[in-house]
Amino acid sequence: MPAAVAMSAERPALMVRPCFQQDLELVQLIYAHHVLTGAGTFEIDPPSLDDMTARWGDIVQRGWPFLVVCPLSDLSRAMGFAYAVQYRDRAAYARTFEVSVYAAPTTLHQGAGTLLLKELLGMLRADGVREALAFIGDSHNAASIGLHRKLGFSHVGTLTNVGEKFGRMLDVVVMQRSLPPLAG
Repeated sequence: MPAAVAMSAERPALMVRPCFQQDLELVQLIYAHHVLTGAGTFEIDPPSLDDMTARWGDIVQRGWPFLVVCPLSDLSRAMGFAYAVQYRDRAAYARTFEVSVYAAPTTLHQGAGTLLLKELLGMLRADGVREALAFIGDSHNAASIGLHRKLGFSHVGTLTNVGEKFGRMLDVVVMQRSLPPLAG
């Protein structure tokens, strides 16, 4: 069931829904902005639409969540996206997933990231996932660290100077949240 948030004067009413292939052009543009302007991802060159389509296809083919958030007034306009992938490809990690969330630069502070991450965590929990991990590029990425903290993630470590972008050595902040099993 898609999640929605109430509209206020400064925030449009939003809905989270599955990402479809026709959303990938906007997803690619949102991600390209983050690649080119921020250190939240350590990619240097934005992936092409074909590359994003292949990544999306691999995730959804495995039955893992890939979501977009859009205004209720225009369900075709992705304002952000989130997805989860198994932490590592070994059977022992089957209940541990890494989450990723990106919002369009024009929609920051409108609740899109919070809504996406809440829905993603709910889906993972319903699928029996026990641990959610976030690997946040740049220890100065206060927005992403704050979003994850707000939704119950705890800081569990920092990998120092593991990336280099924009002429700077960058850390990766590791955050984790346990997802209790559903009762029943």
